Amino acid sequence: MLINEAGLVRAMKSAYKHGGYAVSNQGDMVSIYTENWYVQANRALLPRKVLATIVEHMGLIPEVDVPLSILKDEDPQLILKEVAADEMDHWRGGDRGEEVTMVPVIMQGFQIYQPPGGGACWGVPLYLVDMIERGPAEHISADVIDKDRLLWEADGEAVMITAVRKACSGRAKEWERAVWAALEGVDLHKEGA
Repeated sequence: MLINEAGLVRAMKSAYKHGGYAVSNQGDMVSIYTENWYVQANRALLPRKVLATIVEHMGLIPEVDVPLSILKDEDPQLILKEVAADEMDHWRGGDRGEEVTMVPVIMQGFQIYQPPGGGACWGVPLYLVDMIERGPAEHISADVIDKDRLLWEADGEAVMITAVRKACSGRAKEWERAVWAALEGVDLHKEGA
């Protein structure tokens, strides 16, 4: 299993209160996503508590090919199929870059991922890493997609999370860029780094 049931439920409950999330039931596949993360799984692999959370938030499981947006204190809103398809294509598509793995470094609330041997450091918010089972999060490589998100895939499951690379971010402060650039100068996988 790639998806951590408790972590995904926490992320869904947080999204429910702050901006909402979308659910698309494609029959044998279910996609759940926000602007910061995307989870896709075969229906049979989707954890029961995740399905129960959807039912708790909207009263039912969405019908096949009827994508819905779910937000606290609002009725579920129908998303046009074309819009949902574009949003999911954005998440699932893009240029695959290098593979990165978790390193034993947390910086500014971000778990750091780096290619084996060193180089670019990608940060993923700690609370979103919890959507992935600990073993796969630590030991399965993630693909960098379009230089702004990481993708983990395994046997009918996929998790994508928006990632930051502050060493070259125009939004980061100068000191942040300097610190993150220094991290990129070290192979953080090595013991004693």
